[in-house]
Amino acid sequence: MKGNLNSFWAELIVEELIRCGVDHFCITPGSRSTPLVVAAARNAKAQCVICFDERVAGFYALGYAKAANKPAAVITTSGTAVANLLPAVTEAHIDKVPMFLMTADRPEELADTGANQTLRQTEIFSGFLRWRHSLPCPTEAFGPEAVLTTIDQAVFRTHSLGGGPVHLNCRYREPLEPCEPYIDEKQTAKINRWTDSGDPFTSYQETRLCLNEKTLDDILGAIKGEERGLLVIGGLKTSVEREKILTLAKKLRWPVYADITSGLRLSAPAASGIRYFDQQRLSSEFNQAARPSVVLHLGGRTTSKRLDQFLDECRPDPYIVVHSSPDRYDRVHAVTMRIQADPAQAAAVISGKIDTGAETPYFGFMQKISTRTNAVVEQMIEDDTRLSEPFVARSLSRIAPEGSCVFLSNSMPVRDMDLYGANNRKTVFSAANRGVSGIDGVLSTAIGLTTARKTLTTLVIGDVAFMYDLNALTLLSRQALPIIVVVINNQGGGIFDFLPISQSPDVLEKFFVARHDFQFAGVCETFKIDYYKACEKDDFISVYAEAVKKQTPAVIEVATDRKTNLELRRCIKNKIIETLEQSIKR
Repeated sequence: MKGNLNSFWAELIVEELIRCGVDHFCITPGSRSTPLVVAAARNAKAQCVICFDERVAGFYALGYAKAANKPAAVITTSGTAVANLLPAVTEAHIDKVPMFLMTADRPEELADTGANQTLRQTEIFSGFLRWRHSLPCPTEAFGPEAVLTTIDQAVFRTHSLGGGPVHLNCRYREPLEPCEPYIDEKQTAKINRWTDSGDPFTSYQETRLCLNEKTLDDILGAIKGEERGLLVIGGLKTSVEREKILTLAKKLRWPVYADITSGLRLSAPAASGIRYFDQQRLSSEFNQAARPSVVLHLGGRTTSKRLDQFLDECRPDPYIVVHSSPDRYDRVHAVTMRIQADPAQAAAVISGKIDTGAETPYFGFMQKISTRTNAVVEQMIEDDTRLSEPFVARSLSRIAPEGSCVFLSNSMPVRDMDLYGANNRKTVFSAANRGVSGIDGVLSTAIGLTTARKTLTTLVIGDVAFMYDLNALTLLSRQALPIIVVVINNQGGGIFDFLPISQSPDVLEKFFVARHDFQFAGVCETFKIDYYKACEKDDFISVYAEAVKKQTPAVIEVATDRKTNLELRRCIKNKIIETLEQSIKR
């Protein structure tokens, strides 16, 4: 009877998840989770991916949800398997990404007894969840209708407060293996309607946080006729958000700062996008001349530290933030109006209430500066004959195919694309794990994202981050996904050359850069993944084109030199400062 009930509950859980729209399951092998794994494996509607590593599974689910805007379900056994999900959970929590965790657990009577593979795992994710619940070991005292409503509530909570992870802990006593179907008419009578309907037991209707009339009037009063307005676009989740906000941008005719996590940095409208802002900010003359009088920020957090510094210095009033989450995005404590509303709905309503603006001197100034900065970046990267990291970023921003995604690892790749990437008239989606900005799980996230998007993804990742996530190559080798992994191999953590610790050479190389001599042809051969190596500019362009044409998993190792990259970046920065100061003084 116990085994039957284990299987019955697991079947209810998996079926209800699917009815609620959660049909993608990331499964890690283990014993205690047997009922859940078997239920997912035997449900024809479930899409299952097998991950040997729980950390890979967590980040894969993160990437899937970033693209699909709905959670994947992660199934693990008990013990350290659960703890390995924590990095992905923290990223999902900060970045407002839906995630559904199902962890198997031992019975309550074994807790705190020294029993093998047992710990207080319901507390591991404390502080990082939208909701958590621990189901008891299956018992007839807890009816099947209660199991179903628990799943319905959990899925609803993944989308609450802007989205995030939920944790369902599932306790099981042995036997764990599959048994004959559980049949008890008294137990199942309350779910007959559910059994026959194909719908969730409890349906949660979507609600939207909309601007009320007073708030709309306040916004319109702040932006109408404003000649020195700046539109900041933070992290966005859906194509609808991007579409509505771009429509508003065209009507406002304000300069637009599109964060790399907005998905618009590489394809923002050429007429209004502020390019290379972090470089321009290095000029004190630019900071003074570029001061906005009002800022309208739509979407989630921005990632640029220099944008924060700029807004801290100029203290615009009003500074308006519109986002669906109640969290404050205000690291320099400059926001004067915080509005919890759907950014897409807000942008559409505001667009409908304003006329298309005329080009102002402020708009013209920002465009002039962007054009001249672009010319400096273009010329200096072109004149440099070496295969550099700025060259890789700028080239990829141009040659990545229409409709594809560029996923950027933390550390230098995301910074380089923001600093040197060109704006296109084509649509190239950009994304990154900027919630907690770790370098773990980057490849796994990109694989999950590609699975959901079903279009080509180019991942740009550093050598250390790539080594951190080598287990994810198992997933890559099993799926013919159109993903190209560009590994920047500068033999260590190149970002430390830009930090104050670089002035301490006695500890820099060994303890921070962690210099290595590894190359990645062998590991690609092991996992049977196409491998290319680029040492020259032309090499990179040609092998990337070949990989795009094949539309199968590939790794391109780009050999660069840390010192020459540092030199080039400094030369570009100094030339931009010189050009801006000359331009502003004229």
